[in-house]
Amino acid sequence: MANLTGETGLGGIGQDTARRFHVPVDAATTIYAGGMVSTLTATGMLVPTTTSGAGPCIGIATHTSTLVSGEADGDRRCLIETDRVYTRTNGSGGQAFSDATPIGSPCFAIDDNSVGVHSAGGTLQKCGTFYGFEANGKVRVYISAALTGLVAGGASASPSIQAGRGTFSSGVLSVSTGITVSATSRVFASRVTEAGTDGDEIRVPDADRTVGAPGTGTLVFRSFLSGAAATSDTSTFDWLIVG
Repeated sequence: MANLTGETGLGGIGQDTARRFHVPVDAATTIYAGGMVSTLTATGMLVPTTTSGAGPCIGIATHTSTLVSGEADGDRRCLIETDRVYTRTNGSGGQAFSDATPIGSPCFAIDDNSVGVHSAGGTLQKCGTFYGFEANGKVRVYISAALTGLVAGGASASPSIQAGRGTFSSGVLSVSTGITVSATSRVFASRVTEAGTDGDEIRVPDADRTVGAPGTGTLVFRSFLSGAAATSDTSTFDWLIVG
């Protein structure tokens, strides 16, 4: 990582290779300067990252765009910046990045200024890639619309690798928020803790996969023991989606 000095007002660091472009803003939303932003899956309008129905983070807002009474979707446009390393507040407890976290690990948005190490069972949006720490403890996050959100023409880009952690309830866990599922996605799961009557296999049957972008794509993980549903399993497990 070359030249990671010289922090800007947006929390950007390093060489000025960032791209900027305007995105129409959701009518019922205030966008905050320096905050991470996403687009709504249903409308494509800009909202703060972690807003219900939003996709992964696509960049950082360059200015505050205040809610205006009586406006319609797209009446306002906000200039966002992307393709750069930004500093964000580290999560706490089990969401905190540490020196032991591998560089290149995914980051997930706790709010529009804070990041964590996992998606909290698929409830947090992916926002970038972990690039280590600043001296003040801030997390360096590489954010790129091309990697986590939009590509040319406004189409949704599917992250090649998505990861998270969840806990079974009666041997079942449904994950939908913040994930993209394609027709060729490969899904893997590995137990972290064993609780209840834990099974010996974790499956995502074809009938429990819904292809789609964040907010539409869904996976239902199920625990099995000797081929039968393990309905008393309350174990925690890590999951990984490739493709």
